[in-house]
Amino acid sequence: MGKVLFVAYGGGHINIINSIVEKMLIKKDIDFIILALTTGYNKSLGLFSNKYVKKISDYKELFEKDIQKINYYGSLLLEENYSTSSGISKEDTLIYLGLSMFELVQTYGEKKALDLYSKKKRQAFLPIKTVKKILEYEKISLVVTTTSPRFEEASLIAANELGIETIQILDLFGELYPLPKSKNIVCMNTSISESLKQQGLIQANYYHFGQPSIEKTVKNILSVDKFAIKNKLGLNNNKTLLYATQKPNIYNEDFSYHSFPGYETINNNIFSIFKFLYEKYNINILIRLHPNEDFSDYKKWFDKYNFIQYINEKCNLEESLAVCDILLNQASTVSVEAISSNKDVFTFKYHLDKTFPLPAVMSEPFIFSDGFEELKENLSLYFEDKLKVKKIESFLPFNSVENIIKLIKDLV
Repeated sequence: MGKVLFVAYGGGHINIINSIVEKMLIKKDIDFIILALTTGYNKSLGLFSNKYVKKISDYKELFEKDIQKINYYGSLLLEENYSTSSGISKEDTLIYLGLSMFELVQTYGEKKALDLYSKKKRQAFLPIKTVKKILEYEKISLVVTTTSPRFEEASLIAANELGIETIQILDLFGELYPLPKSKNIVCMNTSISESLKQQGLIQANYYHFGQPSIEKTVKNILSVDKFAIKNKLGLNNNKTLLYATQKPNIYNEDFSYHSFPGYETINNNIFSIFKFLYEKYNINILIRLHPNEDFSDYKKWFDKYNFIQYINEKCNLEESLAVCDILLNQASTVSVEAISSNKDVFTFKYHLDKTFPLPAVMSEPFIFSDGFEELKENLSLYFEDKLKVKKIESFLPFNSVENIIKLIKDLV
């Protein structure tokens, strides 16, 4: 049997990989390494030994002949990219940036490479040659990634060019940037594979296995004693709406990031809708901020609308979703976790002239609103029991980890 290389960044991406590796280590019948990128390294190292978990700087000897230039370019970008609070070592940040920038310079020349970096920042990186050296050194026969750009995307391209098998595990839907590069794509359901085929990915092998991290979260949600949480929060017996926030970013037509317009437009509208719903239907309204957001960005609205509960410090995510009847969210993983936990999920678009970042949540079973007026109307109809809500039983298959491991064994 060959050797597997898992490649993933931090956050939800490394969580997907870690859930697979945890189960693989029970039998220990597959040889593997995790190349855990940026914040993903400490997360994996907290679960597994450094026998299995590697960071980019562990491979710096492979690039010894160019190390001076790599260090130079890394140092050039270090100040704007390094933070002591990230938990990533300065050396690993320098090597990560240096390798990426060095390859960009090799590909385009220094002047154009620096210009590309100035415009796109780290999104300009695609270190294919760098990853090829690692794949050849480790004698890898299968690469497994999620859906991140840069090193994850480069790993798939490098593996494809070397004739190495690839698996890509999609964290959400088929409308994503960059598009999958793998020969074998694991996704939640048939609607996602159909979306990718419509975007031209007709040669890939599709496996409708679900998504490990979401499945784990859903199982946790379903096990929560929601009545205990309800009592802890002091909720009344009417329905509970949870608003899971996220930065109101604007996206390009290819779903890449465009800009951040600020909070005023969305929050002024959303909180006024909450005031209307609270006064008319006496519902419970909870707000959970995204981990990448700051309470200070919302403070003036919390001060003005004191009937709304900020619950980040009172409940974890699973408890928050367990206690709610309705989730309101623009478009994120939380929407999928909620719909898979049999919650009614309202999604909405607020920049009507811009690209919506997750088109899949514009159709059933999600209740989508094209703007604030329609959102207010749909929520009103819902609380008056006049809105038809469709449920889909097969949205998220379970046993995803077991099925992915079986696929890995078949391909490695």
